[in-house]
Amino acid sequence: MRKKGYIVCLLLLWTVASFPQAHIILPDSSQITFDRDSLDLLPRKNQSPPEPNVRSASDSVKEQPRFTSWKIDERTGERYPAPMDTALYNYQHTTLPDGYAVAVGHLGNLGLPLFSKIFFDRKEKSQFVFYDAYDPYNKDPEKHVFLNVRVPYSRLSYHTAGSTENKEERFEGRLTMNFGKKLNLGFDIDYPYARGFYNSQSAKHIDWVFYGNYLSDRFEAHAYASTASITHYENGGITDDRFIKQPDSIQQDFKTGDIPTKFSQTWNRLKTDQFYLTGRYNLGYRKEPVEEDEKGEFVPVASIILTSRYRQQYRRFLSYDTAYVDQEKTIQAIDTVYRHRFYSGAVDDSTHYSSFKNTLALSMREGFRDWVKFGLTAFVEHDLRNYSLLDTVGTMRTTHKENSVVVGGILNKRQGENLRFNLQADLGVLGYNLGEFRAMGNVETGFNIAGKRTEIVGEAYIKNLKPKYLEENYHSKYFWWNTDFGDIRRVYVGGKLFIPFTNTTVRVGVENLQNYLYFDENKDPVQEGNNIQVLSVRVDQDLQFGVFNWNNQVVYQASSNQYAIPVPTLSLYSNLFLKTKIANELTLQLGVDAHYHTKYYVPGYEPALLQFYNQREMEIGNFPIATAYANMHLKQTRFFLMFYNIAPYIMDPDYFSLPHYPVNPPLFKMGVSINLYN
Repeated sequence: MRKKGYIVCLLLLWTVASFPQAHIILPDSSQITFDRDSLDLLPRKNQSPPEPNVRSASDSVKEQPRFTSWKIDERTGERYPAPMDTALYNYQHTTLPDGYAVAVGHLGNLGLPLFSKIFFDRKEKSQFVFYDAYDPYNKDPEKHVFLNVRVPYSRLSYHTAGSTENKEERFEGRLTMNFGKKLNLGFDIDYPYARGFYNSQSAKHIDWVFYGNYLSDRFEAHAYASTASITHYENGGITDDRFIKQPDSIQQDFKTGDIPTKFSQTWNRLKTDQFYLTGRYNLGYRKEPVEEDEKGEFVPVASIILTSRYRQQYRRFLSYDTAYVDQEKTIQAIDTVYRHRFYSGAVDDSTHYSSFKNTLALSMREGFRDWVKFGLTAFVEHDLRNYSLLDTVGTMRTTHKENSVVVGGILNKRQGENLRFNLQADLGVLGYNLGEFRAMGNVETGFNIAGKRTEIVGEAYIKNLKPKYLEENYHSKYFWWNTDFGDIRRVYVGGKLFIPFTNTTVRVGVENLQNYLYFDENKDPVQEGNNIQVLSVRVDQDLQFGVFNWNNQVVYQASSNQYAIPVPTLSLYSNLFLKTKIANELTLQLGVDAHYHTKYYVPGYEPALLQFYNQREMEIGNFPIATAYANMHLKQTRFFLMFYNIAPYIMDPDYFSLPHYPVNPPLFKMGVSINLYN
């Protein structure tokens, strides 16, 4: 592994040595694009930053010089534009757990469970709730960027930190190519491996993804298959916070790996296999050709859509901590942490889940005539789910099967600049999801002032959600419940305003929740019957003074019930950096950034449940997680150098992200990413 570090260093030295006449060109620095696509080096006008949860993009997938990229709606296979994940600026930020939101709660190193401390960033619970804690790392068809390329394309990325015994590294690779103009095939690999800076904290993911798409006038198809496994050692957190907050009081030399933790030889293992296929047959007509020897343009009028998805998931929690602290009662060391023991012997809990979902949809296409100003889709969906849990004696298993039939529709307008909208609704009509419904939508408009476009987005939803089976039923050595919760009701209204003259984005949202489900301080699932209101105001402000830039994201949150939904009052991310070019070839971003939030009762983490629970033991916050970095881009290569968690050098250390879970200590990181076309 040490050789890999040397290679990266040599690459950086070669870059500098290649430009002996290098000089800084200040006037050109303002022309560097903010676009996430590192291949697009042309300047563009300021525009609203992409909103990940609002699909208000242009009416068709944009074609770029060498490739076309898009994502799909899992249910209907509808394509919508998506940039390549090749960030030009802040590339180093994508390699950190802290980089997934303005404020993130995580266990320390890469690959471990995490959640956003910004309430409106959180998704609905999935059917297999254990995987939700790894959401940023999870591979799913709706997250995947599909491609159509003119020449074979590959991307290799690698970053590393730490020494041999605590090394953190991640390798990502992509290879895709076209076979003719219509067919594209490819595969991805993602391999994060973090040994951990604290005892018994290593995490390893191995993800393989195989995908393809076929696009013609009449027929469109997308295929996706993936296998993913996670091995995550659990330490239960450190036993004495003074090792971090007051290291001088320990009165002995120690490394982070010497800090005592609650568990040893204990881990969670998870695996997911999934197969996805969607096909769309387009009905339409051809326009009269302009030239006699040309083929008229095909105009789709309607589509018949069939989508199938099979997913099986597995989770196992076990411990080889066989030291008995009470021989007569056969209590092991790990048993002393928990109130209940529902079977004797070493802990070995496992849960299985599978889902086979099929969707049939009919769609009328927007714009096939000038007077057709919107698209309309109707669908019916069937989902067959199977669960397997431990039985009462701890050695046998109980199974559960459920069916769900959902009908719904989508009304959208994606063409034009003055008004665009996307309205969706679905209703459970048979089976377990009977009575569940969602109605959601967003509307976007804008207007130009002095050649700059101001954008306004409004969004809202009403949801009546059934509790997931694993929220109502779970069997293990330390936790066991079978209960019946009521439907969860959520009503949300919000909006976004982008002001181009000041490069400011303001987002405001408020939600009312009834029968909200959460884990209390005893780590038991409970339901809050009273209404809870959550308010969020977020301001993104980017400032530029020549080559100097200062980007800020500030989030204010308020919860009417901090016991059920605890949130920090103020969270912010600030990034102060120099942005320029060297010799018209090498782009340079040199800066310091920090994540910060005010103190509050941050949810704790329970390894035996793989869930976060609402603790009232300690408050965490008022300490910045700061980094100093140099981020560079040369032709098709990106690389960075970073010094993580530098705040302890200038203030008293208190770098906890969750109760008893400190983030990684100050360390040096570096990484490189290369795009290849051949």
